[in-house]
Amino acid sequence: MAKRIGILTAGGDAPGLNVCLKAVVYNAIDRGYEVIGIRKGWEGLLYYNPENPDTHATNVMIMTKSRIRDIDRTAGSFLHSSRLDPHQVSPEAVPLFLRQVKQGNQPFDPSTSLRASLAQGRPVDLTAHIKCVVEKLQLEALVVLGDNAALNYAARLSGEGVPIIGVPKTVHNDVRGSDYSLGFSTALGRGVQFIYEVRAMAGSREEIAVVEVLGRSTGLVTLLTALLAGSDRTLIPEVAFDPEALVSLLMEDQKINPNNYAILTMSEASRIAPEKAFKYASELSRMGTRVSGSGAMVTEILENLAGQRFIFQPLSLLLRTAVPDGQDLLGAMNFATLAVNLLAAGKTGRLAAYRQQENYVDLPIETVTEPGGNINVADYYDATTFCPKPGILWASRI
Repeated sequence: MAKRIGILTAGGDAPGLNVCLKAVVYNAIDRGYEVIGIRKGWEGLLYYNPENPDTHATNVMIMTKSRIRDIDRTAGSFLHSSRLDPHQVSPEAVPLFLRQVKQGNQPFDPSTSLRASLAQGRPVDLTAHIKCVVEKLQLEALVVLGDNAALNYAARLSGEGVPIIGVPKTVHNDVRGSDYSLGFSTALGRGVQFIYEVRAMAGSREEIAVVEVLGRSTGLVTLLTALLAGSDRTLIPEVAFDPEALVSLLMEDQKINPNNYAILTMSEASRIAPEKAFKYASELSRMGTRVSGSGAMVTEILENLAGQRFIFQPLSLLLRTAVPDGQDLLGAMNFATLAVNLLAAGKTGRLAAYRQQENYVDLPIETVTEPGGNINVADYYDATTFCPKPGILWASRI
């Protein structure tokens, strides 16, 4: 029987993801491995019931060269993805077969604490089942193409004995240990190009444009995109803003521009300063419990304050669908080559990483869980002018 490995993609889509996925599979097959694709990230392992064949084909698949021959030409993930964290599974997401008391050969017996958590509506940790499925699938190792959250869980599994190799894949470039994550370069370039196009429309209509880009917890991509595209003002999630001060500056930007327009680039989770929020209770109430996608609300508030119409253009998902640029094509192939080399050498519990001074290297997977390591974006943002500081270029490790 051929050596068998599993591979999954978890977290948000990133340009170059399918290129890397294909390269890992091709190289692994050439090294004599059978590759099992796990569908929908960690969700595929969660919903796989070893005792029920009906759950198998929907959650795992055998990866062959002919099956994935052309996946590098498309965006998204061929295996599909999800943000599910097996360490914190909501009660409604727990598969029915895991709720039932063990019978016969069923591999997983819900503990008293698990049943109590479900009864109380609390998230549950289903790592025991994930490890059981990895064992039942007879995987010698699991390759995880993931973002920060997915790789943090991969490190947890590695610490509990599951052979893991991680590959950093996120447009936010915030995986600790690696100066570069797959998809970051393309998302940055695509964001700049979109702002150029929105600028042309804003100039034609002589209006202020609000462009919403990625960034729920970090404004790195937003700051860099805004700086490189020449946006007038910028909002990031790390620093709350005063709408009145912001609209005043934007209207001044519009006034001094010969073409009578201005550009505001903002992260999708930008937030109003708490001491000002009460003034905008009506607009904020329509956000509900959402933590991202605040662009429409911000635009409405600014329009009301300015007494004029604004252009609003969200770009968040579009930044994930671009054709990968040269950096991300090279990164995809190099990460894949490094990952398979590690497999062949029997080195697991490792993160395939890129370090500016060291090129492509492998690090302990636990590196992704270490505190610090990423830049403090707020240090490179002027909260009084709503502008990035030029030093962000150096700090961002491009």
